[in-house]
Amino acid sequence: MAYYSISKRQRKNTTVYLAKVRAKESGVEVFSKSKTFHTKSAANKWAKALINKVENNINNTYFDLIDCTFGELIDTYVSKKKNSDRPIGRTATFALRQIREYAIANILVTRLSSSDIVEFCQQRKNSATQPSPQTISIDVSCIRKVLKVAKSMFNVNVDERPVIDAYPALHDLRLITRSHKRERRLEKDEFEQLMVELKKKESHHSCIIPYADIFQISLVTCCRIGEVCNMRWQDVDYQARTIIIRDRKNPNGSLGNNSILPLLGTALNIIERQPRVDDRIFPYNSRSITSGFRRSLKKLGVTDLRYHDLRREGASKLIERGLSIEEAARITGHKDLNILWQVYVVMNPVHFEKFKDINVLNRTD
Repeated sequence: MAYYSISKRQRKNTTVYLAKVRAKESGVEVFSKSKTFHTKSAANKWAKALINKVENNINNTYFDLIDCTFGELIDTYVSKKKNSDRPIGRTATFALRQIREYAIANILVTRLSSSDIVEFCQQRKNSATQPSPQTISIDVSCIRKVLKVAKSMFNVNVDERPVIDAYPALHDLRLITRSHKRERRLEKDEFEQLMVELKKKESHHSCIIPYADIFQISLVTCCRIGEVCNMRWQDVDYQARTIIIRDRKNPNGSLGNNSILPLLGTALNIIERQPRVDDRIFPYNSRSITSGFRRSLKKLGVTDLRYHDLRREGASKLIERGLSIEEAARITGHKDLNILWQVYVVMNPVHFEKFKDINVLNRTD
């Protein structure tokens, strides 16, 4: 038999209500849970709903998280992922930390609605940082991900429906939008300028990072900076001029997603001139490399260029120099050719100069 009690308590200048739900079988307590609320009506509603679940054992689920707040669910999710083979990325970690600070974190997950999602996005938009709709879109995606896995991962009776139902309003209010397609590539003499500046940075007595070589290897291999820093000597095949790139980023998980990368152009020469001081060819912190790259850009006055744009530059160069989209995908690691073509390949006008004499009106077929 399950029963509950509500007790009034004083916290500093605030009155709160402690709801306790217990269940006994043959005089032995088999279930006990308590929660604090700011209003008595909320405490009563929670207690009655929980008693219903305890007595009917709804879905035969566990009760430890069945009525947790969204903030508690986020904490549990983060803790679970921390010890998994696929931890949460930096962007999602920061987003979840931000969400934790808003009122949505105090709502019981079983009572979370689409209007709560919309309200959260409006609060984010009007916050001091005034994030862009693209940033708020990332927050919403993180909320959806946590809700999507909650039932199967933590036995919480909730799903992603509140987020799905909120999308029409979020788009109508322009609270969220897709990220703008980036087309930034190296322009004019930016490559030469960066090479000079990066070599100058290397000449400093305290610098141990070969910025210029890493800059070049990123361009010729189209690898992400994390993949460059994870290249290993044991994976280099000098005769075949290839290297195994381990755990490449993939929507289905990067662990075990290895691919053999052809070392084109000067790639092998760049690798061979690195000192063997570690199992890795470039044993440096990727954040340190990108941070140094940004400082060089600022010093040169180069704007709107990110390190990841070098991947687009490399992929576009491959196509411009005659490789097919399938051959370029072998180097970039893309399994979806549409993503490679639409996101990473940006043709410069000079590429089409060799076709300038073609007249589509003169057809012989």
